[in-house]
Amino acid sequence: MNIETRIFKLLNEDRDLLSLLKSMREESISESGIWKHVIPENYRKTNYAPFIRISPVYEGDGNYFDDAANSEEQRAQISFWCKNDAQAYQIKNRIDDILKDSNFTRYTVNENPRYIDSDIDLLINHRKYRFVNWKNES
Repeated sequence: MNIETRIFKLLNEDRDLLSLLKSMREESISESGIWKHVIPENYRKTNYAPFIRISPVYEGDGNYFDDAANSEEQRAQISFWCKNDAQAYQIKNRIDDILKDSNFTRYTVNENPRYIDSDIDLLINHRKYRFVNWKNES
């Protein structure tokens, strides 16, 4: 399974995360507020924040045995937009817990973890995660 699909399923199955996102929104939306690759333009509005985007950033073979790769290392970036630092703290902690429980590890590559997205005047947050998908797993 691709990493963005795996993360999408995990986040959308977590009632605590979905409830948290819903409680922070000024207006309700018909979607969960979690998307792969692209957030539809009609949902990129301040009153619908927070919303989340999952993007794959790397896939590569790993853990070789007898010159054959036994796993694929997958990496993804989760970006989310919210109104303030307090919301960012709650959301990042919930996402970290969900993914840690599913054998993901978080990593960083000298990036700015959060800043104001001037196009929408919301705080954008970036989190990167790694997952090892063993060849005998889906």
